[in-house]
Amino acid sequence: MRSWPLVALLLTCAVQAQGLRLTSRWSADTVRVGEPVTLRLEVAVPPGSAAHFPQLKLTSHGAALIETSLEPLAVNFTFTFWELGRMVLPGIPVKVVSPDGDERLLQTDSLFVMVASVLTGEEQDIREIKSMVAVKLTDPRSVWMKAAASLVLVGIMVLIWRTRRLSGMDGGVKSVSLRPGRGALDGLRRLQGRDYPAADAGEQYLELSRLLREYLELRFVFRALEMTTSEIIDLLPEELDDVATAGLIGKVLERSDLAKFAGMAPSASQWQDDLERARQIIERTRPELRQ
Repeated sequence: MRSWPLVALLLTCAVQAQGLRLTSRWSADTVRVGEPVTLRLEVAVPPGSAAHFPQLKLTSHGAALIETSLEPLAVNFTFTFWELGRMVLPGIPVKVVSPDGDERLLQTDSLFVMVASVLTGEEQDIREIKSMVAVKLTDPRSVWMKAAASLVLVGIMVLIWRTRRLSGMDGGVKSVSLRPGRGALDGLRRLQGRDYPAADAGEQYLELSRLLREYLELRFVFRALEMTTSEIIDLLPEELDDVATAGLIGKVLERSDLAKFAGMAPSASQWQDDLERARQIIERTRPELRQ
């Protein structure tokens, strides 16, 4: 039998700010992998105002932007998706300029894309598959084999628990907890030694975001590499008692999202400032400074 991959998409999202309204809507709630699906962003603004939509740049190999269609107060992005699993499109910023020149920035929430595989009901027999072999579930030997396998599994779990407990008692865990800070600082030094051309801002910030998320994942033991920026920001108050440090983390990750996915190119001085913020985050939170 064969299965067709499907992509489950979030239908609508709306953002409002000071009388303005930004909405996002997918053209379909599900779509097969490789088929086009359109995300429409639309703004409602006061008369005389103008909307400026970003040019998206995708860095994921599992997604492709194949067409962009602009309207005065709307834009249509047509995507295709190729990989199974959970994917995230970060918030998309839209700039609105009023008649008097005042600028405001609206941004959608993160858009979640889940790629799944389900049967369509149109399956065909695969004749190359050999016949199934009958298994007697009532064979007494199978009962003893299951019991033996269960005992082995229990023994392995006990051994793992004892090993972790002993490593924590003799200070082994402490030595491991110091490694993320050293590795992250080494990575920041490598980034500082690189040139920073504006055309490569997305790639540079992609590496900075990956380095900081990897440090947070190892240091605080949550899946930062798989979470959106907004999810990490919401989780930080539970992990940190330092509001200033949590703010630094959110600022670096949000600017990284804009550079990676919205095509924004921060200046060289802003890049250096973000590197310094990342260094301060690591220095403030690494274990040897918080004992």
